[in-house]
Amino acid sequence: MNRMSGQRLKPISEEITPADHRILSYGGTSSNLERLPSRLQRAKRTSPDSKTQWEEYAYEMSYLKAELQWHKETKQILLQLQEDIFGVFSSLEDALVRATTRLNESEQDYLMLWESSSRYEIGDRI
Repeated sequence: MNRMSGQRLKPISEEITPADHRILSYGGTSSNLERLPSRLQRAKRTSPDSKTQWEEYAYEMSYLKAELQWHKETKQILLQLQEDIFGVFSSLEDALVRATTRLNESEQDYLMLWESSSRYEIGDRI
């Protein structure tokens, strides 16, 4: 969209994720919730004194640090899960290769037995 055209941008819809809704229902907040247009407008309307504002900044900073730590821990857990899944996949792949090999050997043994049985029957007829 051309910014010079003078047309206003459409407002962002107030949609939140199920996780954000759960956080909100327990009285918490997240950066997604804080960026909702209604929250931003409310924040603009109130202009606390600088001490209160610094306290809010400190609180927000500690909250963001905790959220960042949670994301780091979640990432590590998911990376470990991915590694475990790759290990399971590798084990399944190895088991499939062994089963296929054994199946082929079994088929060869069966064909050899069938051929020797056919030769035996032909020898009896002669």
